[in-house]
Amino acid sequence: MRYAALMLRSIFYIFVLFMVLSRTAQACGPRVEIRFYEDSGGDVFEITNTSQEAWSVASLVLTLTGSAGRLVFDTADGGLGASMHQPFYASGGEVGFIGASPVDDGSEVLALKFSDFAPGKTFTFVVDVDDRLPSDWEGGYDQAHVSNAEIVGASGSASMVRNSGDQAQANGAFGAEGEAILGGGGLCA
Repeated sequence: MRYAALMLRSIFYIFVLFMVLSRTAQACGPRVEIRFYEDSGGDVFEITNTSQEAWSVASLVLTLTGSAGRLVFDTADGGLGASMHQPFYASGGEVGFIGASPVDDGSEVLALKFSDFAPGKTFTFVVDVDDRLPSDWEGGYDQAHVSNAEIVGASGSASMVRNSGDQAQANGAFGAEGEAILGGGGLCA
């Protein structure tokens, strides 16, 4: 009986220690979060530099190739998109946005450049994304509306820099929640 009480007390202390440490530990290294939101006026991508250290985003490449929905950018009337096209539009964020690669109708890759995308800052852009699946695909709506299930497998790659000149890549893929976590190295205390 005494042994069981000591074991329970030990497990309790280990649990408390784990909870305290998990709240203070944060991801180190370069880290970027990309969130996708379906919207009838154009789909929204929200990019946030969540690095805990002084890593800035110099450039970011968003690749739809490999997505479950075989997604494409729908930027012009006609072409591969289903309907309601929306060209690329940078809609917000004080991140030193330099520019984007041309986003042709039916393309699957978008490259962005920045000069001041420091930790804690967010950049948002709008562009229509459509799938190329049959309308009755189990995980989707119709081709003009993209579900989180359809963006699974799309990816992002961020080139990160520090004031010291250090450089790193942060890579990741979209999951079922419409979010991609790029990088996120080890843990900081």
